Amino acid sequence: MKGKMTVSHAKFQYYRHNYCLVCMTGLLGCRWHRYQQSTRDNRKRDMLWFTLFTLIFLFIIFYFYFWLISEEGYNEMEWYMFKRLKVWLPWYSILLPLTCTVFGYFLLIMVLYLCHIGHGHQLYIHIVHLVFMLLSLAGCIVMTILLNQLWNTQFHAVFLSLQMFGPFLHIGVVVIMTALMWFISHSWYKLSSRLLQLVWLVVVLGGMIGLYISPLYIHCPCITSSASMPPKPRLFAHRGAEGVAPENTVAAFREAVKFGVFGLESDVRISFDGEPFIYHDDTFLRTTNVKEVFPDRAGQDVSLFNISEIKRLNAGNWFFEQDPFRTADSVPDRDQEIYRNQSVPLLTELLDISAANDTMVMFDVRQPVEASPFHKNATQQVVQTLLSYSNLTSWKLSKLYWLVREEDQAGSPPGAVQVYAGAPPVSLLEQLNMSTVNVGFDKVDADRIQAYIRSNISSNIYVVDTPWFFSYFWCLGASSITTRRIEQLAGLQDPVWSLTDSSYLIMWVAVDILSAVIIIIIFVVQRIRLFGTSFSPESVSLTSARRARNYRSRTMKEKLLREGIIDPVDDPEGPGAGVVNHPAAYSMSSLPASASFSGVSGIHITPVTQPNQKYEVE
Repeated sequence: MKGKMTVSHAKFQYYRHNYCLVCMTGLLGCRWHRYQQSTRDNRKRDMLWFTLFTLIFLFIIFYFYFWLISEEGYNEMEWYMFKRLKVWLPWYSILLPLTCTVFGYFLLIMVLYLCHIGHGHQLYIHIVHLVFMLLSLAGCIVMTILLNQLWNTQFHAVFLSLQMFGPFLHIGVVVIMTALMWFISHSWYKLSSRLLQLVWLVVVLGGMIGLYISPLYIHCPCITSSASMPPKPRLFAHRGAEGVAPENTVAAFREAVKFGVFGLESDVRISFDGEPFIYHDDTFLRTTNVKEVFPDRAGQDVSLFNISEIKRLNAGNWFFEQDPFRTADSVPDRDQEIYRNQSVPLLTELLDISAANDTMVMFDVRQPVEASPFHKNATQQVVQTLLSYSNLTSWKLSKLYWLVREEDQAGSPPGAVQVYAGAPPVSLLEQLNMSTVNVGFDKVDADRIQAYIRSNISSNIYVVDTPWFFSYFWCLGASSITTRRIEQLAGLQDPVWSLTDSSYLIMWVAVDILSAVIIIIIFVVQRIRLFGTSFSPESVSLTSARRARNYRSRTMKEKLLREGIIDPVDDPEGPGAGVVNHPAAYSMSSLPASASFSGVSGIHITPVTQPNQKYEVE
């Protein structure tokens, strides 16, 4: 059989490198070559890995937020770790950069994923990313278990932060979801099944509507009128101004007084010879040089030292060596020498500062070990010291907040302000004739504080260190706050933010409406990009049929591959998985003057020497 065909001569076509696409596919799937870039549909395993990655990314986002919020109480975590490991390490300074690094890595991978979706490329991810992703998941699980065992109070702080920043987090999530609609709409239009489109449309619309109305369930105390704003809470300095001076020293208490504090908070212990002194820990290891002065007794309980031995210890140098609040470098040179030479103070030294500056005093009496002769009567020994000091000086017991635990009022000094240690119901406080409570931030909620306010009961909340956390309890109406960072909170004149109900309503509705309009525009633009200005059910049917035909073709190719009929370069499960290879275009001028094709009989090419002419083929 003979016939004629006309072949047009074409010039060489040069491939332009798209380096952005190369970097995109290379960084995510290690596909650095053009022939490896695939626009075929995603496999089930690709969608599975992308779904798992998204869930782990949300987990990483939570911990990124967790450690940012944990600036509120990281010193407490480091102290817990010291108690267990007997070594002081800046755990927060280690974990925060580590979490930021992992978050940055996951953010980069998510951006690459979104770029693949936007360009219609297959979501192929390299095995190295998968290994790191699974290791990150394991790390998050281990961290959750450890934090739940060692520092579960911080999860409550995160919950309170969601209330405090809920209005702004809502706006941020709306903005992010609105931006993601560009990619979501692109994928939605490419779905071949009308049923799938309907299901995903319901899911997306339901999620966005739920997001739009979520402020109905956000109860932020800082959304209030200026007339209803409670007065600023009074401040107790926790162990003195321990953020800028060695804790539980005379220097720390004097520094706190400079900030105009309402009271000084500390801990009282009894020495082996019966003298009350100011100290918190069970041993002297963390904040003194006991290893140098008493190397054989460094791990002993503090109540087994007599007061003369305690006074030999240095309680200031550790502050500059460990720098617990990252503030040691800011201490003026004139104060550094004073701070370095601090000793462990007596209870009477704390009372001297209170009397000279007319400040309240609140402390815990910590019981000595059984080997101490004052194991059973430590409280009585402290009360006796207080009564003697009050009789000999101008200091009055009315300046003392005496903590009462549970329902035991026995042994409290007469004239002191009795403070319930906890957050009992109002009825119990009225029964005990108490009007003040001292409670940790994780043991009380907004409803209980409001109930105290209605019953004229004062509430002191501990320990609150950051301005946003202080503002939260300020807006709730707490009477006073115990803080480690008196230097940060003393100067606040207003909460870090507040809005009236009407202002927040306008902001909320405006953001939701703007988001809805932008999403509608995005879907319209994507429809025009994919289908043009003419859109009909027939075009959708043809597109669906074409995708189904392509799918059947790929299925047949994979069958032939398994039977060894076609080249494994198109192996859908191998290194080039999902890669569609397109034959290169060659110019006919590269062919010899006379050529024949073996295996194809009856075809002869008549040479034509002029470019851009036609070849007669028989």
